[in-house]
Amino acid sequence: MSAVTVDFGLDLLPSEELHAVLADLREAHRVAPVRFFGTEAVLVTRFDDVKEAFRDDEHLPGGATYQMHTEPVIGRTFISMDGTEHDRHRQLATPAFRSRAVAQFDEEALVPLAHEIVDRFVARGEADLVAEFTTVLPFYAITRKLGVPRGTDDEMRTWADRMLTYPSDPEGAVGAARAFSDVLEPLLDARRAAPEEDLLSALLAAEVDGEALDREEVCSTVRLMFSVGATTTSHALGNMLSALLDRPELLERARADEPLRAGIVHELLRWDGPLATLPRLAPLGAQFGDETFPPGTLLLFGIASANRDPSVWDDPARFDPTRDPQEIVTFGFGQKFCPGSHLARRQLLTALGVLLDRLPGLRLADPHGATPVGGVLRHPTALHVVWDLK
Repeated sequence: MSAVTVDFGLDLLPSEELHAVLADLREAHRVAPVRFFGTEAVLVTRFDDVKEAFRDDEHLPGGATYQMHTEPVIGRTFISMDGTEHDRHRQLATPAFRSRAVAQFDEEALVPLAHEIVDRFVARGEADLVAEFTTVLPFYAITRKLGVPRGTDDEMRTWADRMLTYPSDPEGAVGAARAFSDVLEPLLDARRAAPEEDLLSALLAAEVDGEALDREEVCSTVRLMFSVGATTTSHALGNMLSALLDRPELLERARADEPLRAGIVHELLRWDGPLATLPRLAPLGAQFGDETFPPGTLLLFGIASANRDPSVWDDPARFDPTRDPQEIVTFGFGQKFCPGSHLARRQLLTALGVLLDRLPGLRLADPHGATPVGGVLRHPTALHVVWDLK
């Protein structure tokens, strides 16, 4: 297909097909004409321009896009706000991510949780790591941080997945959000009456200049953590395992060389992260170089393209965890840099270490579904693996 006719919302763009298309577009255009769910859009292709696009809150605010695509189901959160309103609500919500409860969980409980999940399938010698691990760990981690009673983990994970189907299935997405809230609201009452050392209590207690999050804003923040935060971490974990299973020699090096694992995590987030493109409306129009785009233009921030810009990285298509770490745009840039980035990295590193420890001789048994797909959210659909039983 012609690169300029690619639909980043509808086309699968498996494996290196996505990156070949992006390389062609990046070479030919700073801002390239593309399609997005059947409508005309333009893609910002180069690293410096993507950084500048993230920085330009006046012409490319994030709020307008999220108000259409996430707010109707997740609720109003800092990602669907701009300007001083965004800054105020982000200040209220994000300190909870750095609370003592979260830090203690990541230091003490994340590794045992990963082992608990592996315990379910380790004796079989085979598993689909997407179904049984990558889509489980990030969601369970949040439920445990929140203090959600065990037994509702899988239901909340299912609802979080369904919330992301809005606007293609608005009724199902809104119904899932309602079911999610039905579980969450009694917990809010309990934590207000008797706070505990968990993330939910930290969100309820957060205060900046005498202002706090109200009940619905806390619910919305938690829905955001599940449907966006946990989902992208899950996808990044799947992409990392896909890359390593395709490189058995690197997988074995990582087993023996623990310091290499941090390089693998960083390189994966550059090389094939969970978010290939990020849509933004330009309500006031936008300009890149000599090109001017009218108000209402839909732009796609080409995160995957920027992270393989050859003006920034030598041989950018090569997966090389020994590179000197450089700045990437996987988690955004500037005012709206993802506040959960350090938590995501911690989960990826922990998951890799536990799998290497528990699954000797880990290897791909069936390549079906193991290739990351998607022009927006990007991940493998299955990772059918086997390992040596001890």
